Amino acid sequence: MREDLLGWTLSTIKKFGIRPRQRLGQNYVVDPSLIECLIEAARIEPDEVVLEIGAGIGGLTLRLAERARKVIAVEVDKNVAKALSSTVSRIDNVEVVLGDVLEMEMPKVDKIVSNLPFSISTPITFKILRDCSFKLAALTYQKEVAEKLLAKPGESEYSRLSVVAALLAEVKRVRDFPPEAFYPKPKVFSTVVTISKKVCDFLDWATLEDTLKLLFSQRRRKLKKALESYCKIKGLDRLDVMKRVDEKFMTRRVFELEPNDFIYLNKVIGDIHAKSQDNG
Repeated sequence: MREDLLGWTLSTIKKFGIRPRQRLGQNYVVDPSLIECLIEAARIEPDEVVLEIGAGIGGLTLRLAERARKVIAVEVDKNVAKALSSTVSRIDNVEVVLGDVLEMEMPKVDKIVSNLPFSISTPITFKILRDCSFKLAALTYQKEVAEKLLAKPGESEYSRLSVVAALLAEVKRVRDFPPEAFYPKPKVFSTVVTISKKVCDFLDWATLEDTLKLLFSQRRRKLKKALESYCKIKGLDRLDVMKRVDEKFMTRRVFELEPNDFIYLNKVIGDIHAKSQDNG
C-alpha cells in the first residue's frame, strides 16, 4: 500500500482531470487503515473472485489484487475508469468494467469488497441481496445507512432496508471512520459492515418490494390504517384484505413489525393480487 495515499490520490485525479462529484458519491479513500479494515473483514482467500463496486482510481483495487485470484472492478465514470485502468495496467488479475452496477447483470463472485458510492448505496444493497450470489461482503456505508441496515423493530432507523437485510443476510458492524478518511471529505461519518447472505427461497421479491415501499411510507401509522391506504392505492378489496390479516397485527405500527411479519403480509397480499388477476 502506498504510504502517502492522499498525495497519490491528489496527483492521480489531477493527472486525469478528475473532478470528484458529490452527487455521484465520488469520495476517494485516503486513509490506508480503512482499506486494511475492509481487506481483513473480507477474509479473502487466494482462489476467490472479488467484486469491487465503484472502484474509483484503484487504491483499494491494488490491495484486493494482492489477495484474490481475480478482481472485477466496476466503475461508471469513463474518466475515472481510465485512471483505474492506468493504476492496474501491470496487474493481470484485475478486470476493469465500465458500467452502472444498477443496470448490469451481476457476475458470479465469492466476495464483494467496496467503498460504496454513498449516493446509491441503498439501491446497490437491494440489488446485491436480490441478484448476486456471494459468500461475504465487506462494505463502507454512510453511517446513517449502516444504522438502517442494523436497526431492529421499533427503533427510529428501522426501515424497509432493515427488513430486507434481516431476511436475506446477517449484518455486522466492523468500525466507524471519520470524514477525513476520504477526499473530498463527506459531511458524515462512515461505517464498515460485513454482510453474509442467507439461503432464502420464500420471497416473491417484486411484491415484497412494493409492499415495503408503501407500508414504510406510513411507518408510524397502525397497520390497519396503512393497509387501508395500500388497498386504495392498489385497487384491492379492503374488506377482503382485512379479513385475511390476523387481528393481532392490526394495532401495531408499521415500524414495530418484525421482518417475518412482512413475509406473512407479503403472502396475504400476493394471494389477493393473484386472485384479482384470475378474476380479471
